[in-house]
Amino acid sequence: MKILFLIATLGFAQALPEGGMGIGQKMKENAEALKQYSYKRRTTIRIKDRTAARTDLVRYVDGKMEVAPLESPARPAGGGRGELRGRMAQKKIAKKKEEMKKETEQLTSLVRSYLGGGAESKGLLEKVAISRVGSGPDADIKLTASGVVSPSDSLSLVWSVAGRRPAQVEIRAAVEGKPVGVTVEYASLPQGPFYAARTTIAMPKKDLTITIDAFDYVH
Repeated sequence: MKILFLIATLGFAQALPEGGMGIGQKMKENAEALKQYSYKRRTTIRIKDRTAARTDLVRYVDGKMEVAPLESPARPAGGGRGELRGRMAQKKIAKKKEEMKKETEQLTSLVRSYLGGGAESKGLLEKVAISRVGSGPDADIKLTASGVVSPSDSLSLVWSVAGRRPAQVEIRAAVEGKPVGVTVEYASLPQGPFYAARTTIAMPKKDLTITIDAFDYVH
């Protein structure tokens, strides 16, 4: 993660793994630990007054992610006009999903561009601002930076000193000139790794919101 590179190379090293230099290794180890779990992932897409949702089972087999749907679209009971209206509604939802496919792929790519690693992170060192959230030795650390991937974007990360993990990441960027906001909220498994519990991606100009929830982790 680009922003985590900043934590490893800037101040507050005493609050971080191995004095700050082990943060990259910690992230890699955490990602590998998560592969030992299966979990449910609910994706909710809302555009204007329409909402579509699906729940998948996510697991890793030989290190590769496998995703299997857990739910099938509900069908109206009975037949006749009620069933016809139900089929028409499902067709409209399917059409809308297809229309949103491009936007969804673009937004997913955007998130990956920020949460992926890269040596170019070193160029951010002069742009980052560091502050404490609260007071005391266990107060969280907040880092903010602009021009992370594009000149007009911004990114902030709150690092939980007590939990020794990221607490939240916020991204403000644009796709094809349209503003996009991304919020990632992290949680920890009992005596286990941390994970992105909820990711929210919003594109106000299109009245589009994608919410991804991860839950029911099983070792």
